[in-house]
Amino acid sequence: MESQKDIKILIMGGTKDGIEISKRLRKMGFYTIITTKTDYGSKLAEKYSDIVISRESTDKTLKDIVKEYNISILIDATHPFAVNASKRAIDVSRECKIPYIRYERPHRRYKDAIYVRDFEEASKVALNMSKKNILYLGGIKNLKTVVKVIGKERLIARVLPTSVPEALKLLPSKNVIGMEGVFSKGLNKYILLDYNCDVLITKDSGDSGGLNEKVLGAKEANAKVIIVERPKLDYPLLFYSIEDLLECVENLIS
Repeated sequence: MESQKDIKILIMGGTKDGIEISKRLRKMGFYTIITTKTDYGSKLAEKYSDIVISRESTDKTLKDIVKEYNISILIDATHPFAVNASKRAIDVSRECKIPYIRYERPHRRYKDAIYVRDFEEASKVALNMSKKNILYLGGIKNLKTVVKVIGKERLIARVLPTSVPEALKLLPSKNVIGMEGVFSKGLNKYILLDYNCDVLITKDSGDSGGLNEKVLGAKEANAKVIIVERPKLDYPLLFYSIEDLLECVENLIS
């Protein structure tokens, strides 16, 4: 049986969830390595991991990292919509013969929200039901798809400040809001009201992604909410609770 000090655990994702998992594992005596999508994510994770690797600043593949650091367990705590990253992690764990554990943010269903499969469908539904402007909170990756369906004049997009230059290629500056963070119900409400929006498009990013505050803010602003559902993937081992995940790690090494 290996001791905690001998176990090197790779945590994919510089998300709030991934950082919390690393923090807890280190307290238990494990050696943790976090991979993040960006350099900014790496800075946030530095305090809570033994090693942080930004995928933005390295040419190493996931398999390279697993082999170089002699990883014993791979924990996938990437964003619910990072399907390709999860598929790659499952494949690498099988190739390297190490356990793969998926941490998925808990999610809930909102009875007043409209659920759709993708952002194209979300855009078509929004266009049909909106008489005012439409607030888009789905990230820069899918903005082009949404603009193509809804058009430039009635679409308001809130994106990360680092994504503003890309958003400005698709929308006029008056329709782009650059903000970072998980925002309160009140702020979401007043953005909807100030920009004269009656529909909000977002994705099922869970409570840690601020979904609850978006839904509650929209309700107070009398705006309809359209939520893009999470992609479905057949994870080998899946947990919605950090406590259960940590217990699984302990069982794997015992």
